[in-house]
Amino acid sequence: MAPTVTFSPANGATGVPISNNITIIFSEAVRNIDNTVLTDSNSGDANGVGSLITLRLNNTYGTNIAFYATIDTNKTVITIDPTNNLPHSQAVYVVIGATVEDSAGNPITAANATFTTVQETTGPTVSSVYPADNQNGVSISDNISVTFSEAMEPSYITTTTSDTNCAGTIRVSSDNFSNCVRMSSEPVSSNSNRTWTLDPVDNLAVGTTYKIIVTTGVQDTVGNPMSSQYDNSSGFTIAHYALDFDGTDDNVSANGVTTELDLSDNLPLSVSAWVYPDNGTKEQLIFGFYQNNPFNQGPGVWFGSTVRKFSYYDNDGGSSAVLEYSSNTYSINNWHHVVFTIGDDQAGVLYVNGSSAGTFSGAFDSGGLDMFSIGVEYDNVSGSAGNPEQYFDGKIDEVAVWNDELTSAEVTAIYNSGYTLDVSSNSGLYVSAANLQGYYRFNEGSGTSLQDNSSNSNTGTITGAIWTTGLVSE
Repeated sequence: MAPTVTFSPANGATGVPISNNITIIFSEAVRNIDNTVLTDSNSGDANGVGSLITLRLNNTYGTNIAFYATIDTNKTVITIDPTNNLPHSQAVYVVIGATVEDSAGNPITAANATFTTVQETTGPTVSSVYPADNQNGVSISDNISVTFSEAMEPSYITTTTSDTNCAGTIRVSSDNFSNCVRMSSEPVSSNSNRTWTLDPVDNLAVGTTYKIIVTTGVQDTVGNPMSSQYDNSSGFTIAHYALDFDGTDDNVSANGVTTELDLSDNLPLSVSAWVYPDNGTKEQLIFGFYQNNPFNQGPGVWFGSTVRKFSYYDNDGGSSAVLEYSSNTYSINNWHHVVFTIGDDQAGVLYVNGSSAGTFSGAFDSGGLDMFSIGVEYDNVSGSAGNPEQYFDGKIDEVAVWNDELTSAEVTAIYNSGYTLDVSSNSGLYVSAANLQGYYRFNEGSGTSLQDNSSNSNTGTITGAIWTTGLVSE
């Protein structure tokens, strides 16, 4: 006597939950009709129980529904697990042919069942967002994503793309939605239309907190809206990074910026940096310019020796070396702002923490500079730059280079702003943005490239130094 076949849900059943699995139950153990053992498999596989079953929408001519099928150890129950939830309010057709038999060789009679899934009336919810509420240390280049409790209708998932006027059903803002972050495109779906990712046109702003809202305008695939707006109450905050140099072999090479300087005399010139020395017992280079061949040591700023002073130094290889120590000493394990400015007349000022700390004259004006080093000094080795040493031990952040002599008011404005003044744009007393030739904000947070945020895009190369918390968090 052939085994009998029972379906669950039964033929004609209605109101079946969309998340249900489907089972085919046999009255006795079964096997393949070629006397081989039944095994688990996906729909469409050449072998296994998945190859014996058809699962479609509506009827035998409907769209295939993907699934994974398993057979229990007693070989009496096949479980069909659809890859995704079944569609709402939809007839589902399942059939198994006369493809299995009992141990006596009696094949089943082909059987099928059709059932109808339930009408979904419950609206979707937001399951999670990235970055999460209250999350700190988010990278400036991170995308934003929203994951819903179910698949969503794409035409109702929109965002702000044309300008910063808040629009769309998913919005990101740093000013309570007076303006919104402009995205490069409409949200991109993944995870079977449950997760939607937004890609900002520009990097997010360092130290800024952003919030996300999802409006009730979103809908699931059967038209159910969210019952209430999603609002992450605290938002997420963008990290400010710096590089930590170990004092042994870490450095950054940003030689490209030298191509933006005056080739004949490299003047006028100003360089600014935030530094956090960990070691005050040795002389160490913070940043400096060099000419490789023939070797010349251009303008640079140092820290250390036994007096914990900052200093300006250059040497054109002759007898005209210039050395000027700061008038005060400065503590280690604290952030300090250091700047040198040099005019066309070779007269310069060394600033520390917004104030003049020393003046000098006869600064390097030989031109031909082709190296800009952060964190390591070079010596003259057979007429070329070599023997790297005097490595900086500590953190460095926000390095900027101008072919301009900054005024004392501008230096003070930069110092007073901390990390918040973007020197690529004029603001208040700072008016030298047009002369900015290199701007390294140190906000990548990963990798070995240091982005130049000036208009010149002369990327720096990081060797050894590791990413760490920047000025904003100190």
